[in-house]
Amino acid sequence: MKRKIIAFMLILTLILPCFTMFGCGEATPPEGTFTRLTVDVNPSIEFMIDDSGKVVSATALNDDGSILIAGEVLVGKTPEEAVKVVVSLATETGYLVKGNVTADENTVTISVSGDTTYAKKLAEKVENKISDVLKQADIEGKIEKAEALKTEALREMAAGTTLYSEEELNAMSDDQLYKVIAAGRIETALLLTDSLREIYFDAKNSKISFAKSEETAKIINAMGDGYALAYSAYKATLDSYHEVIVALDQLRYDMLVSPDSAYQKSLTELRNAKKELLRQKTFTASLEINGDEYLAATATLRLREETYEKALMAYENLGQVADAAFQVLIDRMSSVEQTLRSLEEKFPEEIKTQLTAKAEEVENTLNATKDAFFEEFEEAHATDIETVKNTLIAQKNALIEAVDSSSK
Repeated sequence: MKRKIIAFMLILTLILPCFTMFGCGEATPPEGTFTRLTVDVNPSIEFMIDDSGKVVSATALNDDGSILIAGEVLVGKTPEEAVKVVVSLATETGYLVKGNVTADENTVTISVSGDTTYAKKLAEKVENKISDVLKQADIEGKIEKAEALKTEALREMAAGTTLYSEEELNAMSDDQLYKVIAAGRIETALLLTDSLREIYFDAKNSKISFAKSEETAKIINAMGDGYALAYSAYKATLDSYHEVIVALDQLRYDMLVSPDSAYQKSLTELRNAKKELLRQKTFTASLEINGDEYLAATATLRLREETYEKALMAYENLGQVADAAFQVLIDRMSSVEQTLRSLEEKFPEEIKTQLTAKAEEVENTLNATKDAFFEEFEEAHATDIETVKNTLIAQKNALIEAVDSSSK
């Protein structure tokens, strides 16, 4: 009898970890953490996964990725379900092709953050899911694993999606940085392109910074005529600050977002070139190698590749032109900000004391500004957001039609 009890206890010691840690083989995310999963087929997609093991954000990391996921419902899915959608779409749109292509030409690269049991299990499950999708599509492909971002790269990414200072970000652990990135991704879920997200966060940072300085000016003004000189100098600089913020926002819109901008027109040409390239790639892969038709198709494919590269170069050059124009105003903004800080340092002690006493009120105002910002931005850019979404969906449908026609 004792032997049976001992044997039973031994079995329990082996089984219980399965239930408590893995759910009989299924690892669970550590509580309160976020896991970052990326899938790259040239369209590059990032998924942030919460501690329930569900996708809480899906973000395109390049223009091809924006096209791929536009109009798709990925939030709320398991990572494997979301990956299946993305890889299936990549086959439908011609980024992954079947026929006479090598596995290297159909490479899917994945990365999973963290060194937890869950992360390791997730990488394995995602790899298996991708393998299943490729097999079902009769595509010869290859799956590679890339290293997750290192701490410095995470800080750089978090800095572009948050109001935290450099000092605060430097003090954060990787887990904390993933939380910051996830929060930023969720906040901008409706913004499907890098251009819109960049405009959003730059505008938000400027709005908060201006709001803080504006509250400072109000406090000084309320102190009476004895501080009129300090208020006058500060208010004049604040007005200049507002002017450059407005000018920078308008320039970003005119150069990056407006359908009439050279940048957007170039982007349209680039997408059309990509569509023709993928169409020709699919058609060429469907032919018998070494036949006359194959040789002609290969020559056409090279021309399509050259056209695409030229369109890409033109697009990137316009981006550099825009960056240079932005930098002029950014330098001006930095100069005005330095003037504001210099004036604040020279405030008489009475003003500094009053500012300290009103610190909580200022903080409440800033929090209210932060909370209201997305709704204000969404309202101001509602038409642009909808236009971008519809354009991306139309481009995806055009790619699917192009692939279908070339494979028949």
